[in-house]
Amino acid sequence: MNIKNIFFGISLFVLSGIIFVFGSNFPNFVVRGQKLPGPKFFPYALAFVLIGLGVYFVIKSIVLLKLKKTPRDASLAPAEKITFEGVKNVVAIIAGILFFVPLINLLGFLLGAMVISTVLMTILNVKLWHSLIYSAVLVVLIFLIFGMVFKIPLPEGSLIAMFQG
Repeated sequence: MNIKNIFFGISLFVLSGIIFVFGSNFPNFVVRGQKLPGPKFFPYALAFVLIGLGVYFVIKSIVLLKLKKTPRDASLAPAEKITFEGVKNVVAIIAGILFFVPLINLLGFLLGAMVISTVLMTILNVKLWHSLIYSAVLVVLIFLIFGMVFKIPLPEGSLIAMFQG
Protein backbone atom coordinates (compact mmCIF):
# COMPACT_ATOMS: atom_id res chain seq x y z
CA MET A 1 0.00 0.00 0.00
CA ASN A 2 2.84 2.41 0.81
CA ILE A 3 4.52 1.89 -2.56
CA LYS A 4 1.20 2.58 -4.31
CA ASN A 5 0.83 5.80 -2.33
CA ILE A 6 4.34 6.89 -3.34
CA PHE A 7 3.51 6.32 -7.00
CA PHE A 8 0.21 8.13 -6.51
CA GLY A 9 2.05 11.11 -5.01
CA ILE A 10 4.51 11.14 -7.90
CA SER A 11 1.65 10.98 -10.39
CA LEU A 12 0.11 14.01 -8.67
CA PHE A 13 3.42 15.85 -9.20
CA VAL A 14 3.39 14.92 -12.89
CA LEU A 15 -0.25 15.97 -13.26
CA SER A 16 0.46 19.31 -11.59
CA GLY A 17 3.40 19.83 -13.97
CA ILE A 18 1.11 19.20 -16.94
CA ILE A 19 -1.41 21.67 -15.50
CA PHE A 20 1.34 24.28 -15.09
CA VAL A 21 2.46 23.80 -18.70
CA PHE A 22 -1.03 24.14 -20.15
CA GLY A 23 -2.02 26.87 -17.68
CA SER A 24 0.97 28.99 -18.66
CA ASN A 25 -0.64 29.49 -22.07
CA PHE A 26 -3.63 31.25 -20.49
CA PRO A 27 -3.61 35.03 -20.73
CA ASN A 28 -2.96 37.36 -17.81
CA PHE A 29 -5.90 39.41 -16.59
CA VAL A 30 -4.79 43.03 -16.37
CA VAL A 31 -7.18 45.90 -15.64
CA ARG A 32 -5.79 49.46 -15.64
CA GLY A 33 -2.27 48.12 -15.21
CA GLN A 34 -3.22 46.03 -12.20
CA LYS A 35 -2.74 42.26 -12.45
CA LEU A 36 -5.81 40.41 -11.14
CA PRO A 37 -6.61 36.70 -10.82
CA GLY A 38 -7.72 35.65 -14.27
CA PRO A 39 -7.89 32.49 -16.34
CA LYS A 40 -4.55 31.28 -14.93
CA PHE A 41 -5.72 31.39 -11.33
CA PHE A 42 -7.78 28.19 -11.14
CA PRO A 43 -5.33 25.88 -12.96
CA TYR A 44 -2.42 27.22 -10.92
CA ALA A 45 -4.37 26.90 -7.65
CA LEU A 46 -5.33 23.34 -8.60
CA ALA A 47 -1.71 22.52 -9.44
CA PHE A 48 -0.51 23.85 -6.06
CA VAL A 49 -3.14 21.78 -4.24
CA LEU A 50 -2.06 18.68 -6.18
CA ILE A 51 1.58 19.35 -5.32
CA GLY A 52 0.65 19.63 -1.63
CA LEU A 53 -1.29 16.37 -1.77
CA GLY A 54 1.58 14.70 -3.62
CA VAL A 55 4.06 15.81 -0.95
CA TYR A 56 1.71 14.50 1.74
CA PHE A 57 1.32 11.07 0.13
CA VAL A 58 5.03 10.65 -0.60
CA ILE A 59 6.24 11.78 2.85
CA LYS A 60 3.59 9.79 4.73
CA SER A 61 4.38 6.63 2.75
CA ILE A 62 8.15 6.98 3.12
CA VAL A 63 7.80 7.49 6.88
CA LEU A 64 5.51 4.45 7.16
CA LEU A 65 7.95 2.39 5.06
CA LYS A 66 10.85 3.41 7.34
CA LEU A 67 8.79 2.46 10.40
CA LYS A 68 7.64 -0.74 8.62
CA LYS A 69 4.00 0.02 9.37
CA THR A 70 0.97 -0.38 7.17
CA PRO A 71 -1.36 2.60 6.83
CA ARG A 72 -4.47 2.58 9.02
CA ASP A 73 -6.65 2.87 5.92
CA ALA A 74 -5.09 -0.26 4.33
CA SER A 75 -7.79 -2.44 5.88
CA LEU A 76 -10.44 -0.35 4.12
CA ALA A 77 -8.96 -1.05 0.70
CA PRO A 78 -10.91 -3.61 -1.32
CA ALA A 79 -9.32 -6.86 -2.34
CA GLU A 80 -6.80 -6.60 -5.17
CA LYS A 81 -8.95 -8.39 -7.72
CA ILE A 82 -11.06 -7.33 -10.66
CA THR A 83 -14.76 -7.95 -10.20
CA PHE A 84 -17.69 -7.72 -12.57
CA GLU A 85 -19.18 -4.94 -10.45
CA GLY A 86 -15.97 -2.91 -10.68
CA VAL A 87 -15.68 -3.36 -14.45
CA LYS A 88 -19.36 -2.44 -14.85
CA ASN A 89 -18.81 0.77 -12.87
CA VAL A 90 -15.75 1.77 -14.92
CA VAL A 91 -17.51 1.06 -18.22
CA ALA A 92 -20.59 3.00 -17.06
CA ILE A 93 -18.54 6.07 -16.15
CA ILE A 94 -16.60 6.00 -19.42
CA ALA A 95 -19.84 5.59 -21.38
CA GLY A 96 -21.40 8.45 -19.41
CA ILE A 97 -18.47 10.71 -20.27
CA LEU A 98 -18.64 9.73 -23.94
CA PHE A 99 -22.41 10.22 -24.24
CA PHE A 100 -22.62 13.39 -22.14
CA VAL A 101 -21.69 15.92 -24.83
CA PRO A 102 -23.90 14.43 -27.58
CA LEU A 103 -26.76 14.19 -25.12
CA ILE A 104 -26.51 17.83 -24.01
CA ASN A 105 -26.27 18.88 -27.67
CA LEU A 106 -29.56 17.05 -28.22
CA LEU A 107 -31.46 17.68 -24.96
CA GLY A 108 -29.72 20.71 -23.52
CA PHE A 109 -27.54 20.89 -20.44
CA LEU A 110 -30.23 20.84 -17.78
CA LEU A 111 -32.13 17.79 -19.04
CA GLY A 112 -29.00 16.01 -20.33
CA ALA A 113 -27.11 16.41 -17.05
CA MET A 114 -30.18 15.21 -15.16
CA VAL A 115 -30.47 12.09 -17.34
CA ILE A 116 -26.75 11.22 -17.31
CA SER A 117 -26.27 11.75 -13.58
CA THR A 118 -29.44 9.80 -12.72
CA VAL A 119 -28.44 6.88 -14.94
CA LEU A 120 -24.87 6.83 -13.61
CA MET A 121 -25.96 6.95 -9.99
CA THR A 122 -28.50 4.19 -10.58
CA ILE A 123 -25.84 2.00 -12.23
CA LEU A 124 -23.52 2.75 -9.30
CA ASN A 125 -26.16 1.28 -6.94
CA VAL A 126 -27.78 4.47 -5.65
CA LYS A 127 -31.52 4.05 -5.16
CA LEU A 128 -33.58 5.52 -7.99
CA TRP A 129 -35.38 8.10 -5.85
CA HIS A 130 -32.13 9.22 -4.26
CA SER A 131 -30.41 9.51 -7.63
CA LEU A 132 -33.31 11.60 -8.99
CA ILE A 133 -33.16 13.93 -5.99
CA TYR A 134 -29.35 14.23 -6.08
CA SER A 135 -29.39 14.84 -9.82
CA ALA A 136 -32.06 17.51 -9.52
CA VAL A 137 -30.10 19.27 -6.75
CA LEU A 138 -26.90 19.04 -8.82
CA VAL A 139 -28.53 20.48 -11.93
CA VAL A 140 -30.22 23.29 -9.99
CA LEU A 141 -26.96 24.22 -8.25
CA ILE A 142 -25.07 24.26 -11.55
CA PHE A 143 -27.80 26.38 -13.13
CA LEU A 144 -27.79 28.82 -10.21
CA ILE A 145 -24.01 29.15 -10.17
CA PHE A 146 -23.34 29.37 -13.89
CA GLY A 147 -26.66 30.62 -15.25
CA MET A 148 -27.61 33.14 -12.58
CA VAL A 149 -24.42 34.17 -10.78
CA PHE A 150 -21.87 34.07 -13.62
CA LYS A 151 -24.45 34.72 -16.38
CA ILE A 152 -22.96 31.95 -18.53
CA PRO A 153 -25.56 30.50 -20.89
CA LEU A 154 -25.87 26.74 -20.67
CA PRO A 155 -26.45 24.73 -23.88
CA GLU A 156 -30.13 24.50 -24.80
CA GLY A 157 -30.02 21.52 -27.13
CA SER A 158 -31.33 21.13 -30.65
CA LEU A 159 -34.39 19.10 -29.65
CA ILE A 160 -35.49 21.66 -27.06
CA ALA A 161 -34.83 24.54 -29.47
CA MET A 162 -36.95 22.80 -32.09
CA PHE A 163 -39.94 22.70 -29.73
CA GLN A 164 -39.44 26.31 -28.63
CA GLY A 165 -39.75 27.58 -32.15
